[in-house]
Amino acid sequence: MKTVRIGNKTIGEGQPAYIIAEIGINHNGDVSLAKEMVIAAWESGADAVKIQTFITKEFLHPSHPGFQYDRDAEISHEKEQEIWDMARQNNINLFSTPEEFLSLAFIKKQNPHLMKIAAMDFNYEELIKGAASVNKPIILSAGMSTMEEVLRAVRWVEEVGNTEHIVLHCASCYPTPPQACNLLAIQTMKNLLDCPVGFSDHTVGIHIPLAAVALGAAVIEKHFTIDKSLPGPDQKCSMDPDDLRSLIGNVRDLEQALGHGRKEPAPEEREARMFKRRGIYAAADLPEGSVLKRGDVLFFAPSAEISTVTAWPGMVGRQLKRNIQKMGMITEKDLR
Repeated sequence: MKTVRIGNKTIGEGQPAYIIAEIGINHNGDVSLAKEMVIAAWESGADAVKIQTFITKEFLHPSHPGFQYDRDAEISHEKEQEIWDMARQNNINLFSTPEEFLSLAFIKKQNPHLMKIAAMDFNYEELIKGAASVNKPIILSAGMSTMEEVLRAVRWVEEVGNTEHIVLHCASCYPTPPQACNLLAIQTMKNLLDCPVGFSDHTVGIHIPLAAVALGAAVIEKHFTIDKSLPGPDQKCSMDPDDLRSLIGNVRDLEQALGHGRKEPAPEEREARMFKRRGIYAAADLPEGSVLKRGDVLFFAPSAEISTVTAWPGMVGRQLKRNIQKMGMITEKDLR
């Protein structure tokens, strides 16, 4: 499976999971709060911080149930420019999701390291191709989608010559109950796609994204806030700075724990392997010349490199070259 390069990070098989803190509209339209959230997410260790760029009347019908909320949370491009400028000044890896073409053009001017298409636009060929044509690595959120739709969206990206794409499995409900997560779909997508696959999480807590990493997710995206008591539908399923630091720490521990996949003793087990396993000991005083039989020996721990129970089949029926005292260890060197 190919990897994708974003800035100085490589995303894909065998690489550390890429952690995205999604501010979304948790700022509720407050530019100062948005800046505070972006800085807090970055300082808490996120690999990237994401916002959403939109003009509500350009993508939602006035009858849409979320129209007024999005309108209230909308930040104009002029005001959003302050967030981008702040991010550049602080070397923060900021990127965004465009919800319509005016916002896509605005984001393109910011020259981010990557782009993202939201789950709501996963079937919108024109917008997907427009975002992919920016020629930045692009993340596709596959919430609410079938596998056929995933393959189609990837094809649209590749049709404009962009081969740097990442697909995120996702359940687009807020918060997402565990039974809606279907994390095994991550493995299905990995088997069918020649690109990194990740997980966009909307559950409460950090345990579900940890399971996603264990199943092979190369990217984890989760909503971020600095105060879960703030108004808004995404606050409850968002991380705060402590949660984000905990998620990152746990993901890194998990990645180490997953290991290389070969079944072999860990270096840390070598001493225990000898100490806890059984060696071969004399059941009574055994004089030189004794022919070993099963009743002459005891299989007790600890073992030693030169005396293990697995060596016994090659020792039975052989003569001792020296006297062995009761409970003395018997080794290959003691036998003719």
